Amino acid sequence: MRPITRRRWLTGSAALAASTLLPRCATPQGRSDSSLRIVVVGAGIAGLGAARRLVDAGASVVVVEARDRVGGRIWTDRSLGSPLDLGASWIHGTTGNPVAALAADLVTVPVDYESMARYDTDGKPLTDAQDAAVDRGFDAVLEAVERDRDTRDGDAPLASSTGPARDAIARDATSRRLLDAEINTAIEHEYAASVESLSVLHYDDGEDESGGDVIFPGGYDAILPTLAAGLDLRLSHPVTRIEHRPGGCTVVTTEETFACDRVLVTLPLGVLKAGVVQFAPALPDRKANAIARLGFDVLDKLYLRFDRVFWDDALLIGRADAITGRWAEFLNLHALTAAPVLVGFNAAAYARTMQARSDAEVVADAVATLRSVYGPGMPTPTGMLRTRWGADEFARGSYSHLAVGSTPGDRDALAASVGDRLYFAGEATSRSHAATTHGALTSGRAAADAMLR
Repeated sequence: MRPITRRRWLTGSAALAASTLLPRCATPQGRSDSSLRIVVVGAGIAGLGAARRLVDAGASVVVVEARDRVGGRIWTDRSLGSPLDLGASWIHGTTGNPVAALAADLVTVPVDYESMARYDTDGKPLTDAQDAAVDRGFDAVLEAVERDRDTRDGDAPLASSTGPARDAIARDATSRRLLDAEINTAIEHEYAASVESLSVLHYDDGEDESGGDVIFPGGYDAILPTLAAGLDLRLSHPVTRIEHRPGGCTVVTTEETFACDRVLVTLPLGVLKAGVVQFAPALPDRKANAIARLGFDVLDKLYLRFDRVFWDDALLIGRADAITGRWAEFLNLHALTAAPVLVGFNAAAYARTMQARSDAEVVADAVATLRSVYGPGMPTPTGMLRTRWGADEFARGSYSHLAVGSTPGDRDALAASVGDRLYFAGEATSRSHAATTHGALTSGRAAADAMLR
């Protein structure tokens, strides 16, 4: 079992005629080799990493991006006076990590997940005995899951294992509530999915990261300029249709249409699932089925800035709630960046509940949780930022997971090229490091190398 780490379009003859009329991919300055024309769909880290590799090899590349910025699910906001990462926040494992290599000259801060303060619903801190019991209970749940799936003939929701195990371990309401909170923060936050959605057989598939986790106090977007420098970027160009035929490809956006030799698709899995981009011919069954089976859900953040620090010195502040998943964990950003900011997390079901609520309602809900711990005299936030990744039309969720009925092979099927014209990359295509920026970056570079071959 993988250990929990707490990371957080034209058709037919018209397309042939268009090849002489539509914009060609721009040739990078100083390069003369424009024989290979490539359109990269998406300017997230997978797309930028691929485009950088292709341009450096002499290919003629255009990157089309639906947003008015690069980065995709890397998104740093500075409107509250500090760099706050609304998307990717951590480098997970610094040893041999290509994102860590990009950040070699940047300031990073190590993250100590053992620094944690836990509270019950009434706001009282857990005793040492309760704290130890939660850890033992969670370890026992994971062991029970391992035993259960070793004897299974078919897949089932992870909840079919964690639920009975929790009931056997936690014999009273308080113990169950505390253990539910740990399952929520350690598993559901980790995979941005509920235990009802995750595959009991495969949810934790992947390789372990080593070297510890770090964050960027200056913002995760600091790694983007190195990748994006000199690229032909067409922002605010949502793609509507991709045609891929033996004679070449056509990419239609709302603003322009491009003819090229090959296309690299780095759209988030949520966008592929929504079917908002038409492929002609349609994607092969194996790839379409993989898109349907793989899961894609939500982990949302709420940043609350205060005029002073009033909370624990611990990095993580956890609180069990009668409603499982309700503001179960806050990150003390002051411990990492000195900013007087708390970050609240919600995943899966409760995140979707919050998505439909107004900013004022979401802040009030989070503040009520914090006041149950720190008292009614706790100050009111002076600023807030929230994410709603599930409602974001260009993401439609946070990152992928192995849902009930899916297998790691579905990631391989999603990554596979369609002939020698249509290629795919992104975190959901990474079998070893899905749901990470380094998995996305590696997949983009691998797809670029395949196109160049």
